[in-house]
Amino acid sequence: MEFLAIILIILVFYSINYYIKKKIIPQIKGAIGEYQVSNKLSRLKKTRYIVLNNILLKHGNSTTQIDHIVVCRSGIIVIETKNYKGWIHGHQNSEYWTQTIYKHKKKLRNPIKQNWVHVYAIKRLLSEYNDINYFPIVVLAGSGTLKNITSELPVTYTNKLLKTIKRLNEYEHLSYDQIKLISEKIHQNNIIDRNENRNHVKLVKSHIRKQKKMVESKECPKCGDVLTKKKGKYGKFYGCQNFPQCKYTININ
Repeated sequence: MEFLAIILIILVFYSINYYIKKKIIPQIKGAIGEYQVSNKLSRLKKTRYIVLNNILLKHGNSTTQIDHIVVCRSGIIVIETKNYKGWIHGHQNSEYWTQTIYKHKKKLRNPIKQNWVHVYAIKRLLSEYNDINYFPIVVLAGSGTLKNITSELPVTYTNKLLKTIKRLNEYEHLSYDQIKLISEKIHQNNIIDRNENRNHVKLVKSHIRKQKKMVESKECPKCGDVLTKKKGKYGKFYGCQNFPQCKYTININ
């Protein structure tokens, strides 16, 4: 009986440790990264910028969580925050990026593509403002280093974020009254119900699992066509046979 009790205690210990490592720690890291970026954004002049943090919006039959939105005279800046360590490699059109820590490699969802989903959700919400400019930005808030990132859109560090935002906000496109109206509409449509937040997390996980299964069977998750092995400048990858209509790619480790 004592032996079984010891085994049970060990199993419980490892289960708790696994849960903390896989669930709790990533959430804490994400929250820390978002706090660092929020702190930076709070330094922007209130008379020129309106900042919205941690916004959850409806997106079709689902929802999408947006880390930070900055509404300014040039348009709407949509920020995706990542708290990574190690070396980060990626292309703006790839489905996944790669994180390298010493010899260990890990796939990461492409944050640029994640951020475009956020942009589309805001565009749908603000459909009456059909001439707004949108500026997606990815910010690395952790100790990681951006290596071999090929992107036309800004992918930057926290300490360079304000400079990037000010550079984007060079043209007078919206009045301050319009900035306030846009910010108020986004704020009013922010979902704060906890059940909705939990459903959002479940839907995201379900979507990731579905995409993974399709890739394993060499089926394009974007259009359903066949994935074929190709060789490019940055190594081997799978690309959609329906290119250039579909530009889905995924790296081969």
